[in-house]
Amino acid sequence: MKRTYLIYLFVIATFVSCKNEKQTNYNDHQAEGVTEKETYTLTDNEQTKNIIHSRTKTFSWDDISESTVDIGAYPYITPPKGMSIDKDESKSYKFDKLQLFDGNTFFVVDGKVERMRIIMDGDKEWEHYLFDKSVSEYLKSIGAKLIFDGKIPYELTQKWGDSPNAIYEHMHEFYAGDVVNGPISIYVLKTSNKMIGFQVSSDSQTIGIVEMESFKQTIEKITANDILDDINNKGYATLHINFDTGKSRIKADSYGVINEIAKMMKANTDLKISIEGHTDNTGDEISNMKLSKNRAKSVLIALIDEDIDESRLKSEGFGQIKPIEDNSTEEGKAKNRRVELRKI
Repeated sequence: MKRTYLIYLFVIATFVSCKNEKQTNYNDHQAEGVTEKETYTLTDNEQTKNIIHSRTKTFSWDDISESTVDIGAYPYITPPKGMSIDKDESKSYKFDKLQLFDGNTFFVVDGKVERMRIIMDGDKEWEHYLFDKSVSEYLKSIGAKLIFDGKIPYELTQKWGDSPNAIYEHMHEFYAGDVVNGPISIYVLKTSNKMIGFQVSSDSQTIGIVEMESFKQTIEKITANDILDDINNKGYATLHINFDTGKSRIKADSYGVINEIAKMMKANTDLKISIEGHTDNTGDEISNMKLSKNRAKSVLIALIDEDIDESRLKSEGFGQIKPIEDNSTEEGKAKNRRVELRKI
């Protein structure tokens, strides 16, 4: 009986010992699990840091792969079938700018620009999915890379100005659609000799295209001899003197032209001229007539200040009634806003 009791105690002790050993192994395994989890968390943090680092990298065209497919002719995209370009709400620019966004960096691309407004044929209801799917699939097919898709964060658009008007002014200057209130898809496309950006907004029904080009200065200094040659050969000289918007005050950057007119007049003492002002068709005709007269008068007064005898000068305004270019384009309007000097 005593021996049986001792065996019984040995079995119990062995069981307890095994149980404690198992519990210790289990606890050790749990501790190892915590360590592994902490290690994973550390690795995850490192991954997060790498992601943050990659997001803070500024955009570079060097990171964009070149497309080797035929991308067609500028502007490289047309509306999907069943849609067309609203010509009244679309604009083309020989040289302008659009702003692109890659999710972290805003960058401006200068060059040839198209701002397309897309409408459904036959006044049908706008089809978002058809537009989005057609445009995205096509751009991908020609090698364009999607660099941003979504709504630009509110806190970033608020940095565009110190008031709602200033923010929207920035938006209209740099974007084809409403990117403050709606999403936008931005693509870039690079070939061996072209760099192109696309702004696509289904909510605004717009596509903006910019093909990067270097700025080429086409303004040449106007000299007294140039003005005199035009007057002698054509009977008049056309000058683009800059005034404050909607006013007759001559801007400082145009006084160089005034000085050349005065130099011409002083070198040709028998010459008498009529100074004629012209505007584009922005605003009403009566206001434009008054503005053109006042601007011509401002040039006359500026020449008198340069010691040109008033008896040799005359001023007149014709408002918008004598355009030399089409007022339906910004380029045409700019050319119509002019001052002409005619020999009396």
